[in-house]
Amino acid sequence: MSSTLVQSCEPTRLLTWSFADPEIAHNLLAIPFPYTEADADWWLDRCEQSVGSPMTNFALRTPSGYLIGAIGVVGALSADAHSAEFGYWLALSYRGRGLMPRVIRTFSDYAFQELRIHRLFATPFSSNLASHRALEKAGFQREGLLRHHHLKQGIYLDAIIYGRISDSNGNA
Repeated sequence: MSSTLVQSCEPTRLLTWSFADPEIAHNLLAIPFPYTEADADWWLDRCEQSVGSPMTNFALRTPSGYLIGAIGVVGALSADAHSAEFGYWLALSYRGRGLMPRVIRTFSDYAFQELRIHRLFATPFSSNLASHRALEKAGFQREGLLRHHHLKQGIYLDAIIYGRISDSNGNA
C-alpha cells in the first residue's frame, strides 16, 4: 500500500469525516471534537490564504486520492526562519503500519532542502506514545519534557520535544 504526499485543501465534507475520530482530536492541540463544517471552512480559508507561498502543509492520500492524513508546519513560516515546528495526523485504519515515520522523514527532507530549515521539531503530548515512536523511527531525538507546554480546553498538558537537525546546513 503506497501513499503520496501532496499539497491539499480538502473539501469540507471530507475534512469533517476525517476528524470524526475522537483520538485525532484528543492528540492534536488545534482540532476540536466534534469537528464541524465551520471548523473545516476555517481550515480551507487558511489554505487559500497560503496560495503562492512555499508549500508547508500536505495531505497524505492513498493512490486513489483518498485522504488518510496530513503533515505540515505549525503556524506561519517567515522567509528567514531557521527552525520550524510541525504536526501531523493519520486515520485510524492506517496506523501501526510504519507509514507515519516514512511521511515524517519525507517531510523533514523537504523542509531541510526546499524550505531551508536547519532545525525541525515536534511537541506531541506526553501521553501520545505512538507519536513519540513515529518521531524516533523517523530519526528525531527526544530533547526533553516541556511541562504544561500546551493548554487544551482549559487543561495544561505536558509535551515531549523531539528535534532533528539538517545534515547539510552547517554545525550539527
